[in-house]
Amino acid sequence: MLSLSTLSNVLRALAVSIQRWSRRDRWIAGSIGAAICLLRALELMRLFPPPFIMSDASFYLDIARGNYAQVFQPFASRPLGALVVAAIAHLLHCSVERGFLIEGIGSLIVMSATVYYLLMQTKAPRWMILAVALVPFWGTLLQNLVLPDLWYSALLSVMLLLLANEQMLLASLMMFPLMLSRESTSLTLVCFLIAGWSTFRWRDRIVATGSAVAGVLVVGRLAARSQTNVEHLPQAVYMLAKVPWNFMHNILGLVPWSNVSPSLCSVPAWSMPLHLGPVRSIGVCGFTTDSWEFLARSLLANFGLLPVLLVFLWRRRNKAAKRSVLLKFTLLYGGLSLVLAPLLGVWFDHLIGYAWPLFLVALPMVFNEFADAATTVRRALASVAFVCVHVAAVYCSYHWVWMPQIILEALFWIIGYFLLRIWFGDSKGLAQEPQLAS
Repeated sequence: MLSLSTLSNVLRALAVSIQRWSRRDRWIAGSIGAAICLLRALELMRLFPPPFIMSDASFYLDIARGNYAQVFQPFASRPLGALVVAAIAHLLHCSVERGFLIEGIGSLIVMSATVYYLLMQTKAPRWMILAVALVPFWGTLLQNLVLPDLWYSALLSVMLLLLANEQMLLASLMMFPLMLSRESTSLTLVCFLIAGWSTFRWRDRIVATGSAVAGVLVVGRLAARSQTNVEHLPQAVYMLAKVPWNFMHNILGLVPWSNVSPSLCSVPAWSMPLHLGPVRSIGVCGFTTDSWEFLARSLLANFGLLPVLLVFLWRRRNKAAKRSVLLKFTLLYGGLSLVLAPLLGVWFDHLIGYAWPLFLVALPMVFNEFADAATTVRRALASVAFVCVHVAAVYCSYHWVWMPQIILEALFWIIGYFLLRIWFGDSKGLAQEPQLAS
């Protein structure tokens, strides 16, 4: 049996900062963490349908096969990942499907390696290596490997590495491939400029904006043969109309209807005339709580208890601390992605995943503003207990039906909050134990 002294030392070892390891040990631990991410993603893929029959996957398969005329907007405006797959299939003489698998696994390796490289530079507790590796987000991301999200995340990871190494010009140039991959790079650009405005030279700002504009022009040429959106509306109108449409459905619980999108109901409970292209009337089918349940489940489960930890740390942060461009960008981009998720669609696991820089990169960096919190056995025990509850939460993510899972995940969050209060002590004692790092 373990003695109390040995158990105490084990708890302290798990709870103390990663930076107390040697550089070699950090490299080994980071490599193990990245490998666990990949294995976790492959394990979770078994719970989902095959990636090539997922919603919207057919459009990207058509781009990779050169069938642009069969692709609708806005999917045609996200070509780079599928074009890279076409190149892989041509060079390796393999199918497009295998090309997507190669690109997907490669993108996941790049992304997980980046996350752990950045994590190993922080003062986060050592158990964060396991906490990050086990979140359900990895499985959702790999499952959607035909969509541009995984490829885009890999490109974004490269940009984060460049920001971490203060290569601002090269980071600015990344806006070009990012814009070729997904039109939402406009949000990435805005967050990039805001986060680095006081640090960037004018050259960096101009190059970032110019790269994004160049990407838009190239996408326009590539997508010239594609079809318009399903509703046959002007593309700008279509994208803007998605916001109130999704707000009604996801936030207000009102199921929207239009004469060109009658799939949700054949006869609306209420309607009004509207003349906008082929749209002649809009209305409401009725009220539903389904979207609230789906949204709650995704928010509570996608990243386990990491959101609770981030909010807790952020409220107790050192407000006078100087923050890097990398931390500012990941906080701003990840936070906006999280807030905007309900306004962009109904596939919440997929949309909330866009906020991954907030929980996988920014959260470990926030620990840099604190000294080691686990200075006593009691606090070390609370720290390790928190990660155990986190592991239990992520394990239950796909093993319960909707409402029981939501209740259970909410209970895990509440338990995690009280464990954090024990770990960090009350707010009055924060300045003494643990002390803010200088």
